[in-house]
Amino acid sequence: MTTPLNLYLCLEDSPNFRKELSESENSIFGLETTIKSLVKLTRASVELASEYTAKQLQFAEELGNFAKRQPDSLIKTILSKYANSIQEVERSRKILQSHMYSMFIEPLEAFAKNGIIPLKEMKKVAEKASYDADSALAKYMSKRPRDTGISEASLEVSETRKEFHNRYLDYVIKINELEAKKKFEFMEYILAIMFTESSFYHQSYEILKDMEPHMKDVTRLLHEARAKFNDDIQESQHSKNSIIEKAKETYNPLYSYKKSPEDVTLGVNSSIAKSGYLFIKGNQRVMQTWTRRYFFILDGQLNYIDRGGRISKDDDEMESITLRLCHIKPVNSTDRRFCFEVISPNRTYVLQAENQEEMRDWIYCLQTTAQDAIYSHQSTMFNANSSDQFQDVSRDELVNNHDRINNESLNRTEKSMSRIKNLPGNDICADCKSKDPRWASTNFGTLLCIECSGIHRSLGVHVSKVRSLMLDKWEPESLGVMLKLGNSKTSSIYEAKLAGNNEIIMKNPSWERSEKEKFIIDKYVRKMFIVSEEDESNDTVDLGFWKAICESDLYEALRYLSLGANVDWKNKEINSTTALHQAILRNDNVSVEFLLQWLCNINEADNDGWSGLHHAAATNNSRLLLTLMKRHADINLKDKNGKIPVDIAVELQHVQAVTALRLFNFENELTRTQYSTFGVDEALTSINKPPYISHSTTSSIDLRFPVTTKITNNNDQDKSIPTSLSSSPITKSGLLNMDDAELISKSIIGYEFFNNIQETGVNFGISNLVTSKFSLASLKLPNFGNIQKENETEEENK
Repeated sequence: MTTPLNLYLCLEDSPNFRKELSESENSIFGLETTIKSLVKLTRASVELASEYTAKQLQFAEELGNFAKRQPDSLIKTILSKYANSIQEVERSRKILQSHMYSMFIEPLEAFAKNGIIPLKEMKKVAEKASYDADSALAKYMSKRPRDTGISEASLEVSETRKEFHNRYLDYVIKINELEAKKKFEFMEYILAIMFTESSFYHQSYEILKDMEPHMKDVTRLLHEARAKFNDDIQESQHSKNSIIEKAKETYNPLYSYKKSPEDVTLGVNSSIAKSGYLFIKGNQRVMQTWTRRYFFILDGQLNYIDRGGRISKDDDEMESITLRLCHIKPVNSTDRRFCFEVISPNRTYVLQAENQEEMRDWIYCLQTTAQDAIYSHQSTMFNANSSDQFQDVSRDELVNNHDRINNESLNRTEKSMSRIKNLPGNDICADCKSKDPRWASTNFGTLLCIECSGIHRSLGVHVSKVRSLMLDKWEPESLGVMLKLGNSKTSSIYEAKLAGNNEIIMKNPSWERSEKEKFIIDKYVRKMFIVSEEDESNDTVDLGFWKAICESDLYEALRYLSLGANVDWKNKEINSTTALHQAILRNDNVSVEFLLQWLCNINEADNDGWSGLHHAAATNNSRLLLTLMKRHADINLKDKNGKIPVDIAVELQHVQAVTALRLFNFENELTRTQYSTFGVDEALTSINKPPYISHSTTSSIDLRFPVTTKITNNNDQDKSIPTSLSSSPITKSGLLNMDDAELISKSIIGYEFFNNIQETGVNFGISNLVTSKFSLASLKLPNFGNIQKENETEEENK
């Protein structure tokens, strides 16, 4: 144990005394770290204990209710006694938690606040006084023998030494005081919590002592768990050896290691095209250095950081490298292998990969990103000048059409929003009854106030998905879900027990946030107010949910979900199809959106191996295809015959489905990521709107055989598709054949517009569309412009 410091040694201030002082300081400041850690851990344990107590009380209540329904028997007696024992134990635990705060956490915090923190301030004052004394002494010692300022300097030394001595003594006394307190006061707090916990566990033991005979079963389970643990240890060792064996090839730098998308950890929504470690050459002219940095391509820029995640800095301040302004090429260096250059307007970056294959891949990715950035920049200029180049298309007509379409879409959305607000119960918050709710829980179909929406958002998207009525963009399917539910319908499910029950506190807008939070958790997470039928088994609930989706009855579907229905349940009598499969087969976009909101497995397959994407391709519903692909449906999933969704669409000659699937696959190739949604949001927007030019084809094309397509202009003269289609990178890559390319050309720009371009001599083939960042948003698929209007008409008819 640390001995008290000798106050008489403060004036001498020897190195040995300084060493003893430093040891005492470390002891005190180390105690502060220990106190902070103990307080943090104790708070966390109290919070966890509170949650545990709440769950245990619920468990005891449910166990007691089950015991009451049993006939008089030994089982009923044991269950009732066990439930009562749990309640008594948890009441003792609440007392323990209260003592944790009053007897341990608060005293420790006060000890650190009133003792250790002021000590740090005293140390700063003492160090400053020491510095002033040393400075005054140095000034005094520098005086010449006949200097007239010697007496004044000596007085200054005397004053500063006196001040330092006083401050030093105060500081040392405070350290001795805290050292003494630490020996008894700190241990008093530890001892108090020891007694408190000892009392709690003793009481708990006395309460549960009568249950000892039944605890023997637990002992048997422990022995089984120990045996399983030993087996798991052996299995882990085997797994380790297997992993090392598979990773052998990645150790040698002569072989390229290709990372999967899951290896990228810079962000879930990151649009990184490539990342990895490279060596970068320094800017020094003498003694060249090469440092290893982590490079990644993000949003058209090349960035690099060190292994710790910090921004790297060489001779100059590092900035993101804009690839649109750079030239990338390999370097034939005699000093280093596998080098390439990124030449920017400000600097030339020389980078080195580990092997030839990795270097080529980096150069390809950088050049592709640079070209994409250039084309994206040029497409903006092209769009701004396109109507000037093609004088046959009226600028006023295009502007008027654009305004008319946007106004129609806005009017439809406003009309749907008005209908949602007019649903029964939607004039007030579904949880606290506040007026004028402006937020929504889309999977429950309810309107909420801003405070309740924040509580819903804190529950997580797996419980409630919150959106703003005013700020967020709403698709027709989401509006359809809201129109089929509403506050009154949802509350009749999740608040069934509240109706006519005076014992439960009714909802009140003046509630505190903590009260609202407790009510919302009880309502949606614990489901305390739901009425369930005793004769409803799991199979009955799952089948009822499946049938409700087949009938597009979202109210019944939500009721069965509240009772624990499995959203991915398969009906074995109907080819093991899920509710999602049935909704897609009926082209029920609203029910599909409802299921996706409830996190159904989008890749679940039936007995034929068909996923939702296979069924959507078979029904030729391009909007559903785009919706599923946006939610990361696997476009390469094979059925039991080895066919992927695009094969199904080609076999059935569904032009729209083939076009959507192949274009989506093509854009994935461009962005080099499996889960890119580039163009999908734009495509869904364009499907909601009719195209600017109403000319479109309705004839059928056999996608399995080549066809010849001609376009007729206003003068009834036949003109063939431009020869640029045959040399298009899309057709060459095999992602689209000539038939698809021709169909896309006609659906994008129309017959008359295409002829006008031909007459002006501008080459506007598929290759130009691709190099100008052509995306799914350009695809004007017929018969989908009125989807929202049809949903509204269907609701009005009902």
